[in-house]
Amino acid sequence: MEPTDDHLIINLRIADMRYPLRVKRREEEIYRKAADEIDYKIGQYKSYFTGSESQALRDTDYMAMTAVQAVAEKVEWQFKANSFERGIKKLTQELDDYLKMQVK
Repeated sequence: MEPTDDHLIINLRIADMRYPLRVKRREEEIYRKAADEIDYKIGQYKSYFTGSESQALRDTDYMAMTAVQAVAEKVEWQFKANSFERGIKKLTQELDDYLKMQVK
């Protein structure tokens, strides 16, 4: 039996540029959705921020804004997940302590 290649090359279009990318087949939809979201955010930034007359913003500027927003959202989720994890650990410890008292 031959091993199958579980990767494929997809072309993502972001800000009117094509980016070929090798991804796992099962992750193709994730990458395509991410590219669509990035392109949407870039469009939003372009409609809100044009820069000054002397220094117009370029696609790389909009991509940078989009990257900062995406990473900030990721960091926010990490903070929330860490806080949730601490809460779960605290509740687990309280439950363990309570159960130990009931056994005595």
